[in-house]
Amino acid sequence: MIAEFARRVMEWYERNKRVLPWRLGMGDEWVTALTAILLRKTRAEAVAKHYQRIVGALSTPQRALELGVEGIEELLRPLGLHRTRARQIYSLARAWGSGGRLPGLGPYALSLIDCLHRRRLVPVVDVNTARVVGRFFGVGGERVAELLGEAVREAGTCELNLALMDLAARVCRARRPRCGECPLGDLCSYAAASRRPSS
Repeated sequence: MIAEFARRVMEWYERNKRVLPWRLGMGDEWVTALTAILLRKTRAEAVAKHYQRIVGALSTPQRALELGVEGIEELLRPLGLHRTRARQIYSLARAWGSGGRLPGLGPYALSLIDCLHRRRLVPVVDVNTARVVGRFFGVGGERVAELLGEAVREAGTCELNLALMDLAARVCRARRPRCGECPLGDLCSYAAASRRPSS
């Protein structure tokens, strides 16, 4: 089932992938970390709209330090969550290159860096990838991350994470999912349950 899940998702992705400026093969780890902070709790399309301007102004930790928290806040204001993000980015810039713990980078951000920058076969668990995997397999909690990890390894590319994010955005939406358009629909636990007549 994992192999079929991975195959179908990647086939769908080849035809339907979103074009976003931070996708695979990012050459700079700082920019990848910055991107992870920008994407937290924010739709990809909203980040894409402001991405080049923000990354241009914060292209290095030194530039972030020069701007200061208030300058970063002003830069991020159109994106929302600007106060929280500005403090995270400034703290990250101060700690960058120290070899110690990097503030503001939790499991999601670190796995996104591993995927986008290092191209490692790791699961990137966020509300979107968890929703698709959880619905398809009818599971929750830690089992979601385990199955996602298996699927990434089966696909042989961490790009499966991006494929699931796109599938979640376009088809397996939080509200009113488009099960009839889903490449996984005939095998999905959630879709099968929604097809059953209510008693």
